[in-house]
Amino acid sequence: MIDHFEIKVVNFAQCKRFYQAVLAPLGVELKWSDEAAAGFGREGEERVAFLIEKFDRSVPSHIAFGASSKEAVGAFHQAGIDGGFRCNGEPGLRTQYAPNYYAAFLFDPDGNNVEAVIRLNYV
Repeated sequence: MIDHFEIKVVNFAQCKRFYQAVLAPLGVELKWSDEAAAGFGREGEERVAFLIEKFDRSVPSHIAFGASSKEAVGAFHQAGIDGGFRCNGEPGLRTQYAPNYYAAFLFDPDGNNVEAVIRLNYV
């Protein structure tokens, strides 16, 4: 449904470092960057699907990235914690959303709620 999306960030360098760290376990890498913007996309693909752009203000958003496994959700969360970023929910089932909804949440440096999620088949 969504081809690509962009968010505005104030703390550009810190946000770029955050997204590089936490998206790597999800198979997403930095594709390009300059002083004011950075584009991310799936490993092995040329297409950019997520962008951050330096701006004078940000409006906190909720962003959910799909994961391939529970382990990838855990690695996303651990990469954020190891990078010194704030937890907004440890990896686990979120049955309030769906019985098979497994996710973890982090805050990026601008306060965006960033999630990795997988819908498990065995629940």
